[in-house]
Amino acid sequence: MSGKDEDEVLEEAAMAHEDHRARTFLAGLAIGALVGAGVALLFAPQSGAETRRVMSKKAKTLAKEARERYEAMREKVKHARHHEAAGAEDDDLDEDA
Repeated sequence: MSGKDEDEVLEEAAMAHEDHRARTFLAGLAIGALVGAGVALLFAPQSGAETRRVMSKKAKTLAKEARERYEAMREKVKHARHHEAAGAEDDDLDEDA
């Protein structure tokens, strides 16, 4: 052989085969996604404008819920830090006594 032993040639062939399989899978996945999106649009029960309106409303609702949860968690952390600091002060007072 031309500078390569049989194991190297077999390994390269196996790698090429795996690369081909991965590309084939990704191509099938992309085609399937496009076909699925097209079918979904064809059979959608409402117009594009109505779908956008519903999605916009849902996005605003989710954003509002996220803000509310963030604020609630922020208050809990603030409260926990306050109690932790108060507990540390109590420990300092106990050590001084």
